[in-house]
Amino acid sequence: MHPQGLVISDLHLLAKRSVGESLFAAIAPQVERCEALILNGDTFDFRWSTLRNESASIAAAIRWLEQLLQSMDGRDLHFIQGNHDCIRAFCERLEPLRDKWPNLHIHQYHLRLGRRIFLHGDCANRNMDLPELQKARESWANDKPRGGISATLYDAADLTGMSRAFHRAYFPRRITVARIAHHLDTAIPGWREKTGDCYFGHTHMPFRDHRHGGIRFHNSGSGIRGMGFHPIAFPLDKEEA
Repeated sequence: MHPQGLVISDLHLLAKRSVGESLFAAIAPQVERCEALILNGDTFDFRWSTLRNESASIAAAIRWLEQLLQSMDGRDLHFIQGNHDCIRAFCERLEPLRDKWPNLHIHQYHLRLGRRIFLHGDCANRNMDLPELQKARESWANDKPRGGISATLYDAADLTGMSRAFHRAYFPRRITVARIAHHLDTAIPGWREKTGDCYFGHTHMPFRDHRHGGIRFHNSGSGIRGMGFHPIAFPLDKEEA
């Protein structure tokens, strides 16, 4: 059987609005079969965590990753940072985890596997080059947990469908893909010649095989309640497995 990779995004674990834990458990057979798992950003959501403080949230995230790494039994786990899980205190804890688990690979902005490129997709908020994304991420790196009224309003938006309507309006597929391509044009010169498929998340609006400039773009959705969760399997070349 040809070795396969699996990409998922935006589990938003720790947040009340996430059903990512149960969705991830449901795809356990796929995870067990894949030779490489790509967590394509916002795996954890430290801003909207339900735990008592940032330290407790980081400890829970590290435990979740360690349990996953143990179950991967040496197969590759690629952790691509998103805006919700790039906080500085958590990233500092990832370094010793990478030393302990050689099959853990941390990527700040993107990952390339053969002719496939993976990135979280927060560069699609508008047309952003790499310095603009770095500036935005610097702000997120210092982000602090929020709760109370803000969290309640966010939950209400999800339950009433307002979140989905907002994402659909703010991230129309054609414009979103064009923004992703614009970012990659400025961040990775020559990427188009080496790329057949591009995978991203962030917008919570799943789709597959949208062609733009001769490249297929795919969005793997999210684990937010009421949105679409859309893990995507892809073949791995022998040297990538």
